[in-house]
Amino acid sequence: MGRRVKIAIGVALVVLGLFATVAGTALVTLVGPDGSVGISTRLIGDGYAVTLPQLDIPRLPDGQHVRFRVALDPGSTPMFLGIGPTSAVDAYLRGVPIDVVDQLDQPGAARTSSVPGTGAPAPPAAQPFWIITATGTGPSLDWTAQPGAWTLVVMAERPQRSVNVLASGSVTIPILGPLGFVVLGIALAVLGLGVWLTVRAARAS
Repeated sequence: MGRRVKIAIGVALVVLGLFATVAGTALVTLVGPDGSVGISTRLIGDGYAVTLPQLDIPRLPDGQHVRFRVALDPGSTPMFLGIGPTSAVDAYLRGVPIDVVDQLDQPGAARTSSVPGTGAPAPPAAQPFWIITATGTGPSLDWTAQPGAWTLVVMAERPQRSVNVLASGSVTIPILGPLGFVVLGIALAVLGLGVWLTVRAARAS
Protein backbone atom coordinates (compact mmCIF):
# COMPACT_ATOMS: atom_id res chain seq x y z
CA MET A 1 0.00 0.00 0.00
CA GLY A 2 1.47 3.34 -1.08
CA ARG A 3 2.30 6.20 1.28
CA ARG A 4 -0.32 8.51 -0.22
CA VAL A 5 -2.99 5.83 0.03
CA LYS A 6 -2.15 5.28 3.70
CA ILE A 7 -2.35 9.01 4.38
CA ALA A 8 -5.71 9.23 2.56
CA ILE A 9 -7.09 6.30 4.59
CA GLY A 10 -5.73 7.81 7.79
CA VAL A 11 -7.32 11.19 7.07
CA ALA A 12 -10.64 9.51 6.21
CA LEU A 13 -10.55 7.62 9.52
CA VAL A 14 -9.78 10.84 11.40
CA VAL A 15 -12.75 12.61 9.82
CA LEU A 16 -15.02 9.62 10.47
CA GLY A 17 -13.73 9.39 14.04
CA LEU A 18 -14.34 13.07 14.68
CA PHE A 19 -17.94 12.90 13.45
CA ALA A 20 -18.58 9.71 15.42
CA THR A 21 -17.00 11.23 18.54
CA VAL A 22 -19.29 14.25 18.29
CA ALA A 23 -22.29 11.95 17.85
CA GLY A 24 -21.24 9.71 20.73
CA THR A 25 -20.60 12.68 23.02
CA ALA A 26 -24.00 14.16 22.15
CA LEU A 27 -25.70 10.83 22.86
CA VAL A 28 -23.94 10.45 26.22
CA THR A 29 -24.78 14.06 27.13
CA LEU A 30 -28.41 13.91 25.99
CA VAL A 31 -29.17 10.48 27.42
CA GLY A 32 -28.45 9.73 31.07
CA PRO A 33 -26.75 6.54 32.26
CA ASP A 34 -30.21 4.99 32.62
CA GLY A 35 -31.13 5.81 29.01
CA SER A 36 -33.46 8.66 29.97
CA VAL A 37 -34.21 11.77 27.92
CA GLY A 38 -36.09 14.58 29.67
CA ILE A 39 -38.12 17.44 28.21
CA SER A 40 -40.21 20.36 29.41
CA THR A 41 -42.51 22.22 27.01
CA ARG A 42 -45.72 24.23 26.97
CA LEU A 43 -48.78 22.72 25.30
CA ILE A 44 -51.08 25.35 23.81
CA GLY A 45 -54.19 24.79 21.73
CA ASP A 46 -57.53 26.37 20.92
CA GLY A 47 -59.34 23.05 20.68
CA TYR A 48 -60.67 20.69 23.34
CA ALA A 49 -57.46 18.65 23.54
CA VAL A 50 -53.79 18.56 22.66
CA THR A 51 -52.68 15.14 21.43
CA LEU A 52 -49.32 13.50 20.85
CA PRO A 53 -49.98 10.59 18.46
CA GLN A 54 -46.36 9.70 17.70
CA LEU A 55 -46.06 7.04 20.40
CA ASP A 56 -45.27 4.11 18.10
CA ILE A 57 -43.56 1.61 20.40
CA PRO A 58 -41.50 -1.17 18.76
CA ARG A 59 -40.84 -4.55 20.32
CA LEU A 60 -37.40 -4.28 21.93
CA PRO A 61 -34.97 -7.19 22.43
CA ASP A 62 -34.00 -8.83 25.72
CA GLY A 63 -37.09 -7.73 27.61
CA GLN A 64 -36.31 -4.02 27.19
CA HIS A 65 -39.21 -1.60 27.69
CA VAL A 66 -39.83 2.06 26.95
CA ARG A 67 -40.93 4.05 29.99
CA PHE A 68 -42.84 7.33 29.80
CA ARG A 69 -43.23 9.89 32.55
CA VAL A 70 -45.51 12.89 31.96
CA ALA A 71 -46.61 15.55 34.45
CA LEU A 72 -48.48 18.86 34.20
CA ASP A 73 -47.60 21.82 36.35
CA PRO A 74 -50.33 22.52 38.93
CA GLY A 75 -53.05 24.93 37.78
CA SER A 76 -56.54 26.01 38.68
CA THR A 77 -58.34 23.78 36.15
CA PRO A 78 -58.62 20.03 36.79
CA MET A 79 -56.92 18.34 33.85
CA PHE A 80 -56.95 14.89 32.28
CA LEU A 81 -53.95 12.93 31.04
CA GLY A 82 -54.56 9.72 29.15
CA ILE A 83 -52.78 7.29 26.87
CA GLY A 84 -54.83 5.04 24.64
CA PRO A 85 -54.67 3.10 21.38
CA THR A 86 -54.38 5.58 18.51
CA SER A 87 -57.37 4.11 16.67
CA ALA A 88 -59.61 4.43 19.75
CA VAL A 89 -58.44 7.98 20.51
CA ASP A 90 -59.05 8.98 16.89
CA ALA A 91 -62.59 7.61 17.09
CA TYR A 92 -63.24 9.39 20.40
CA LEU A 93 -62.05 12.77 19.08
CA ARG A 94 -63.46 12.46 15.54
CA GLY A 95 -65.20 15.71 14.56
CA VAL A 96 -63.83 17.50 17.63
CA PRO A 97 -61.54 20.54 17.24
CA ILE A 98 -58.14 19.57 18.66
CA ASP A 99 -54.47 20.43 18.30
CA VAL A 100 -51.92 17.76 17.36
CA VAL A 101 -48.29 18.04 18.44
CA ASP A 102 -45.95 18.01 15.45
CA GLN A 103 -42.72 18.76 17.31
CA LEU A 104 -41.69 19.08 20.95
CA ASP A 105 -39.50 22.16 21.37
CA GLN A 106 -37.47 22.91 24.46
CA PRO A 107 -37.63 25.58 25.72
CA GLY A 108 -40.81 27.14 24.36
CA ALA A 109 -44.16 25.83 23.23
CA ALA A 110 -44.63 22.64 21.26
CA ARG A 111 -45.41 23.09 17.56
CA THR A 112 -48.94 21.96 16.81
CA SER A 113 -51.37 21.62 13.93
CA SER A 114 -55.05 22.45 14.37
CA VAL A 115 -57.66 19.86 13.41
CA PRO A 116 -61.03 21.55 12.75
CA GLY A 117 -64.30 20.20 14.03
CA THR A 118 -67.72 21.22 15.32
CA GLY A 119 -68.36 18.57 17.97
CA ALA A 120 -67.68 18.44 21.70
CA PRO A 121 -66.18 15.32 23.31
CA ALA A 122 -67.73 13.28 26.06
CA PRO A 123 -65.91 13.40 29.43
CA PRO A 124 -62.59 11.61 28.87
CA ALA A 125 -62.45 9.76 32.18
CA ALA A 126 -65.65 7.89 31.28
CA GLN A 127 -64.08 6.29 28.20
CA PRO A 128 -63.12 2.60 28.58
CA PHE A 129 -60.19 2.39 26.15
CA TRP A 130 -57.45 4.23 28.07
CA ILE A 131 -54.43 2.15 29.04
CA ILE A 132 -53.52 4.64 31.79
CA THR A 133 -55.02 7.94 33.02
CA ALA A 134 -54.49 10.65 35.60
CA THR A 135 -56.67 13.58 36.65
CA GLY A 136 -56.39 16.60 38.91
CA THR A 137 -54.90 20.08 38.99
CA GLY A 138 -51.39 18.61 38.55
CA PRO A 139 -51.79 15.10 37.12
CA SER A 140 -48.86 12.82 36.29
CA LEU A 141 -48.38 9.49 34.51
CA ASP A 142 -45.68 6.85 34.81
CA TRP A 143 -46.18 4.18 32.14
CA THR A 144 -44.13 1.19 31.04
CA ALA A 145 -45.10 1.09 27.39
CA GLN A 146 -46.18 -1.98 25.48
CA PRO A 147 -45.55 -2.39 21.72
CA GLY A 148 -48.18 -0.69 19.60
CA ALA A 149 -49.46 2.67 18.32
CA TRP A 150 -50.52 4.92 21.19
CA THR A 151 -51.66 8.53 21.59
CA LEU A 152 -51.21 10.84 24.58
CA VAL A 153 -54.16 13.17 25.24
CA VAL A 154 -54.11 16.33 27.36
CA MET A 155 -57.44 18.07 28.01
CA ALA A 156 -59.63 19.48 30.76
CA GLU A 157 -61.29 16.90 32.99
CA ARG A 158 -64.59 18.57 32.11
CA PRO A 159 -64.09 19.18 28.39
CA GLN A 160 -63.69 22.82 27.46
CA ARG A 161 -61.98 24.63 24.63
CA SER A 162 -58.47 26.02 25.03
CA VAL A 163 -55.53 24.17 26.55
CA ASN A 164 -52.50 25.96 27.96
CA VAL A 165 -50.34 23.89 30.31
CA LEU A 166 -46.67 23.35 31.06
CA ALA A 167 -45.77 19.69 30.64
CA SER A 168 -42.60 17.93 31.71
CA GLY A 169 -41.55 14.37 31.37
CA SER A 170 -39.04 11.83 30.20
CA VAL A 171 -38.65 8.84 27.93
CA THR A 172 -36.43 6.03 29.18
CA ILE A 173 -34.99 3.33 26.93
CA PRO A 174 -32.44 1.49 29.11
CA ILE A 175 -30.35 0.24 26.20
CA LEU A 176 -29.54 3.84 25.15
CA GLY A 177 -27.48 4.43 28.31
CA PRO A 178 -24.64 1.96 27.60
CA LEU A 179 -25.07 2.42 23.84
CA GLY A 180 -23.84 6.01 24.06
CA PHE A 181 -20.62 4.93 25.77
CA VAL A 182 -20.11 2.09 23.27
CA VAL A 183 -20.49 4.52 20.33
CA LEU A 184 -18.11 6.98 21.98
CA GLY A 185 -15.54 4.27 22.68
CA ILE A 186 -15.59 3.00 19.08
CA ALA A 187 -15.39 6.56 17.78
CA LEU A 188 -12.32 7.33 19.87
CA ALA A 189 -10.69 4.11 18.71
CA VAL A 190 -11.32 4.98 15.05
CA LEU A 191 -10.03 8.51 15.62
CA GLY A 192 -6.88 7.21 17.31
CA LEU A 193 -6.26 4.69 14.53
CA GLY A 194 -6.67 7.40 11.91
CA VAL A 195 -4.20 9.73 13.65
CA TRP A 196 -1.68 6.91 14.12
CA LEU A 197 -1.92 5.78 10.49
CA THR A 198 -1.66 9.33 9.14
CA VAL A 199 1.37 10.25 11.27
CA ARG A 200 3.11 6.94 10.53
CA ALA A 201 2.58 7.29 6.79
CA ALA A 202 3.68 10.94 6.80
CA ARG A 203 6.93 10.08 8.59
CA ALA A 204 7.73 7.20 6.25
CA SER A 205 10.46 7.97 3.82
